[in-house]
Amino acid sequence: MSVNSEVCAQTQSTKYLIDESASVLSEIYDPNTALACYCTPSTWAKSRAAVHYVKKSPDHPFQYQGEISEELSEQVKNLFVDTAHGDLLIEHIELMLRMFDALLEPKEIGLRILPCTYAMSPAFHSQNGIVRMLSTLGGSGERWLEHGFVEYYPLEKGQFTPAVKEPKECNVNTLCDGDIALVKGKNWLDQEHNAVVCSSPLFDNDTAKLCVYIDYIS
Repeated sequence: MSVNSEVCAQTQSTKYLIDESASVLSEIYDPNTALACYCTPSTWAKSRAAVHYVKKSPDHPFQYQGEISEELSEQVKNLFVDTAHGDLLIEHIELMLRMFDALLEPKEIGLRILPCTYAMSPAFHSQNGIVRMLSTLGGSGERWLEHGFVEYYPLEKGQFTPAVKEPKECNVNTLCDGDIALVKGKNWLDQEHNAVVCSSPLFDNDTAKLCVYIDYIS
């Protein structure tokens, strides 16, 4: 994590928990927790495999909706069968799926494996959905703000939700290459106030990253 995100917020009730133990992810059930991050730095080989895959398949996103199953596992394996060190990417995504399944016991998920060379959602916004697991391989990951640093524009005519102002860079936290995080969304019952405000990873010229998102549907 970046320096701003190595500690949880101390001045508010909302907590942003970061730890080198995967058990931190279970803290997402704490009513005061908005984000739980398992710090698991990517190896050089895994990062290079992600970059290689993205540059080879920049316009081939993988999207799936359904249960976590052996069939899904086979589809993930087939994505990286021709990628050098693709087994490392498979292991990372399968770990995410196993943890998501164990923690949340979903009947249905949405999985997106996106080869990205530019930010898909560069503007800061409140996380939608109930809860999302996310990870970026090949470079720095999702950017997010503690609620105390979020400022909004006044509502304009026809708007139901105010837009988030661009924050000062010193207030932005960033997931590291390989980190696996759970973030609450606006649809978690009675947890709307803990929806994480975030934006897509930053991209420089010729940057390639593999972005993985697992959404709880039911």
